Amino acid sequence: MATSRRRSASAVSPGTGKWDRSHTTPERRSEQRAKILAATTSVVASRGLSKTTVQHVIDVAGVGRRTFYEHFDDLPSAVLTLHTETGRLLFQAVESAVAAAPPGPVEKIRAGVHAILAMIAADEDLARVLFVEVRALGPEHEVRREAVIQRFSAFLLEGLARAHASGDVSRPPDELTVFALVSAVEAVALRYVYRQEASRAVEATHALVELVLRAFR
Repeated sequence: MATSRRRSASAVSPGTGKWDRSHTTPERRSEQRAKILAATTSVVASRGLSKTTVQHVIDVAGVGRRTFYEHFDDLPSAVLTLHTETGRLLFQAVESAVAAAPPGPVEKIRAGVHAILAMIAADEDLARVLFVEVRALGPEHEVRREAVIQRFSAFLLEGLARAHASGDVSRPPDELTVFALVSAVEAVALRYVYRQEASRAVEATHALVELVLRAFR
């Protein structure tokens, strides 16, 4: 995802404070914001959040300091925005994958888990920022992380309820167990990122789907 952001940003005229004057103000602001978020991803992934400054980000983004602060209050707010927006895009990707999956609750659960891991595998820099570096922001991150996990838990709970209704699992799902299972998916993703093997995350699809199903068989 970060790669696509960087590509779109390259279409803008280079140099701090320069832009394509054929673009409207909203388009220009959107491009600036995308460039800043892409630069935040690449710089924080390579340097670590504690060693990254706004100056590092704007040097890579090719925007001025004033432009950065027109979009974000500080570096943590840019990272938290990245976390929130990526969580939203990931949920949309999972919804789309589940909708496109073959009929049957189990196949749809498999498609959802695979979609999560595939998005992690697609961009190692982004995965490192969202699963490792963002944790340094403490309570601000935890509130947003909790919201993301709750959203995915509710979605999985619905899928498992359908699996129970169809007889694919014998025990009705409960909220606490489902929350633990979604947290387990996050933990496995984090393991791949820590090992610098995020690109291999999809390998865990089968094991995680089996873990989900066995919890209610």
